[in-house]
Formats: sequence, structure tokens, C-alpha cells
Amino acid sequence: MKKRGVLVIEVFPETLAEDAGIQPGDRLLTIGGEPVLDQLNYQYLVSLYDETEVVWERPDGSHGSAIMENGGDGLGVDLAEDTVKVCRQNCVFCFVQQMPKGFRKSLYLKDEDIRLSFLYGHFSTLSSSDGAELDRVIREHLSPIHVSVHATDPEARVRVVGNPREGHILQKMDRLIEGGVQMHTQVVVAPGYNDGEVWEKTVRELWDRREGILSLSCVPVGLTAHREGLPQLSDVGSDFALEWVKRWTPEVRRYAQANDGEPWLLLADEWFTRAGVEVPGRSFYSRTWAQLENGVGMIRRFQEHSRRFIKSPKARGFAGRRALLLTGASFAPVLNRVLAELNREVGSHLRAVAAVNHSFGEMVTVAGLLCGRDLEYAAHADRSAHDGKPGWVDAVVVPSASLRLGTGPTDQYTLPGASSGHGNSLFLDDMTLADLSRSLARPIVAGGENLSQLLDHLKGLG
Repeated sequence: MKKRGVLVIEVFPETLAEDAGIQPGDRLLTIGGEPVLDQLNYQYLVSLYDETEVVWERPDGSHGSAIMENGGDGLGVDLAEDTVKVCRQNCVFCFVQQMPKGFRKSLYLKDEDIRLSFLYGHFSTLSSSDGAELDRVIREHLSPIHVSVHATDPEARVRVVGNPREGHILQKMDRLIEGGVQMHTQVVVAPGYNDGEVWEKTVRELWDRREGILSLSCVPVGLTAHREGLPQLSDVGSDFALEWVKRWTPEVRRYAQANDGEPWLLLADEWFTRAGVEVPGRSFYSRTWAQLENGVGMIRRFQEHSRRFIKSPKARGFAGRRALLLTGASFAPVLNRVLAELNREVGSHLRAVAAVNHSFGEMVTVAGLLCGRDLEYAAHADRSAHDGKPGWVDAVVVPSASLRLGTGPTDQYTLPGASSGHGNSLFLDDMTLADLSRSLARPIVAGGENLSQLLDHLKGLG
């Protein structure tokens, strides 16, 4: 049975909590007469009043209470991690169900938490959000949130998410919009499931709600080589991607024009890399780079930064440096063009090599899903191609996106049964940066988001 309240793990000195007698091991039960649900709810409740009554429970079951004049600020406590809510959907393209065996336990758990949607931009299907949670989102104004719609047509959505009770996504979204909550939305496009007329209907119905729908992105479905026992799906190949780009690139611009110039319909970079065409210019993307973490505009942003950086005095710091940059197959051509320009400009010796994804299958081409063994294999192959010389490069650079902090971007939340605190040097297959460095007998650094960060990391080597 779940215990009430939220566990206090630390009380800071000379704070209201210490003065009131709250101690580590106590559980905050109510603030202002309302139950404390989790860390985010705690932050909301303490912000409501300048003075509030706090009730807590001690380990022996006795209770304490105090009126605290907190001025709308925190009480001076650190609270235990919240457990992430797990997804109840059974989406036909769920990546977790396409995972090969042998990875750490936390990677097989599907998070579906509207709190993470608000805090960090995680996409939620709203499957775990009942009426009470939607009311909480409205009351605490957790806005904007990020919602995986996949299809607004009820029958099509049920086919995609595999849950007959979750077809009417618009009912939940309308409730949130009426309560003043705004949303960024996405559709993962699976040919034969939610493309064609289903997709067009989704675009129309979300556009009609644009006072609450800030953006709609579409992402091509990602399939691995481990789909045993799962529904048959067609991959988004180059021909399909090219047709999609031709059809919807003009529509992106048309919707932007009708939205006061701000792009509303967004195409993920993968449409262009799979189609084998250049990504559009800067005006094609949101002024705020909306949904950047969803793969919308990452290539263009990198190119824009690189163009400015290469002409800057700081770029001279790359002069004479020899490094091998490992990345995914989809980004490698872009990165090599940028590095060639940098090398010409400053006299550096940087190369990019596409690492084949043996772990998930060669059809997975994004850098963020490369495992340590994939990167190790690619680096050894590159060294062999250069006569096997131990010092063939001064350093090997791995994609920052391929490293994991644990279950998410914060220690506030943890998945059930998962341990946290892995550190930031762990790949998906639990290989560490130190493991890879020992195998290659070369320094290993994470690349960062742009060339400036890469230079900083390389300078850290001396």
C-alpha cells in the first residue's frame, strides 16, 4: 500500500522546516489543508500563500504541524524521488517493445508521466491521465505539455495505440484547452496506420484548436531489427520520405503564413535525411526552435551555429587537432561537410564516420541510439583502415546523445524497480566512456551540441 505524503530526505539548516522540527524520514502530508502528492505538487502548494499550515508524519506514526510564514517560497527540505507513471498503451511502434534483450531493466519500462511532459518536454499519450489528473493539470497550470496524438480519428488511434479506451484523445485535449492549458503535439507516422486521410484529418482537427495547440510535428516511424511477435509495419523508406517532403513542405509554409509567420506544422529532420535531400533554411523552423528535442531543426541549428563559429576567432583553437567523430548514418554526411569547411579554414584534421547500429539494426540511423559496442566497432574499423596505428587520432569523439544519465534528465523521478545515479558516462548497453577509452587506447570525449562545445571538451584533454 502506497504511503501518504512525500518523504523528506534532507532538512536544510536555518530554515522554516528545521525551526518547525521537521526531520529526515518524516513525510509531508498536507500543506494548507491539501494533500502533498509529489515534488511538483509541493512546489505548487507552497507557492499559494505567504503563510500556510504544514502537517507531517513522523516514522513512529505521530504527527506534527506548524504555521509557517514562507512568503510563497519553499520550506527548506529536499524530497525523495517521485515514481514515474508507466504507460498503459500498446502502440504498434512502441520502441520499448522493439528492444533487444540484455539491456538494463530501466530501458524496458515505458514512462507516461504528464509531470515530465510539463517539466522536460517528454511526450505523453495521456493514457494515464484520468479526470482528476487533468483537473490537476488545469488547476496547477502545468502548461505547456507535450502530447503524442498519433491520430485524432478514434478508430485509427485505437489501431495505433492498441487501447480501445483511448481512441477519443480530443475529449481530453479539449478539456485541457478549455482550462487554459496549451500543448505541443506530435504524430509518429506509420504507413498504412495513420498516414493519408487519417493524417490529413489529424492536421485539420488540431489546427482548428490552435488556440491551445502550439505546434504539431510529424516524425517517421522508427523500426528496429527486433520486432518478433509484433504487428507488421512498413518502414519509411527513401521513396515514401521523399513523397512526404514534397507534399508537406509547402503545407508547412502555408500554415506558418496563416499563423502570423510562426511555423505550426513541423517536419522532423529524419524526413529529409531519409529522403536524401537537404534540410530547409532557417525560416522553415520555429523562432524558438519548438520541438528541437523531438528532432525538428537539429540539423539546421547545427549548421547555422557552425557557419558562424567557423568564422569566429575561437575556431582557431581547432588548428592542428586530429580527432575522429563518430555519429549516426543520418547525420554523418552533414557533419563531414561542416568538418571539411572547418579543416580548410583553420587547418584542423577532423573526420566524421558513420557508426553502423548493430545493436538495434542497421535501419536505425540516429546517433542517440548508438550503443558503446557500436561505437567501439566503428572506431576499431577506422583504425584498421589507417594501418592499425595506435595513435591514428588524438581523440575519439562520441555523440553526447548516445550517453544516458539514467531514466531521464532529472533525479526527481525514477522508474519503478530502476536504480538511479548512473553518472553521465554510460551508454545504453552499460559500456562506459572509460571502457571505450581502454579498448581504443585513446581519449574519449562527448561531442556536445555544437562545434564550440566540442572544442571546449577537446581542450579539456590538454
